[in-house]
Amino acid sequence: MSILRQRKTIGIIGLRLVMALTAIVALAPPALVDNWLPFRGHADEVITGAEFDPARNILHVTAPGTGQATYLGRFTREGHVIVHADGSAEGSVVFTAANGDQLLAKIKGEPIPGTTVPTVGGAYTFTGGTGRFSDASGGADFVGVIASDGIHITVAFEGTIQY
Repeated sequence: MSILRQRKTIGIIGLRLVMALTAIVALAPPALVDNWLPFRGHADEVITGAEFDPARNILHVTAPGTGQATYLGRFTREGHVIVHADGSAEGSVVFTAANGDQLLAKIKGEPIPGTTVPTVGGAYTFTGGTGRFSDASGGADFVGVIASDGIHITVAFEGTIQY
C-alpha cells in the first residue's frame, strides 16, 4: 500500500472515530449530567391541626397551603411537622403542581432568635415524588414568619433541585 493511500485510510479512520465520539457525547443520557437547577418560591400556610402529645412533650402540626415556585408553578402543599419542646421541628411536606405531579420533601427547622415576630428557619431535603419529580433530589433553605394570630405562616424558600 502506498504512503498516500495509508494516510488517506488513517484519515478516514480518524474521522470516523471523531464522529463516533461526538455522537456518544451528544446522546449521553441526561442523568449522567450534573444538572442542578435553581429552585425558589413562596407559600402561605394555615395551621389546621395541632395535637399535643404530653407523654413525648411534642406537638403534631398539620398545615396546608398554596404557593408559587420554579418548576412547580402554582402549587398546593400539605405539611406535617412535629414540634419539640425546644421549638425545633421536623417532618414532611408534599408540594402538588397544577398537573398533579408531586414533589416530596423532609423538613428540619428551628426558631430564629432575635426576630421581632415569631420566625422559623430550616431546610427542605427533596426525596423524590411523582411524575416529573419521581427522581427529584436537592434541597432548599426556608424562612417562615408566623402571623400574630399564630396560625398563618408565610414561607419563602430557595435552593437547588435536580429531576
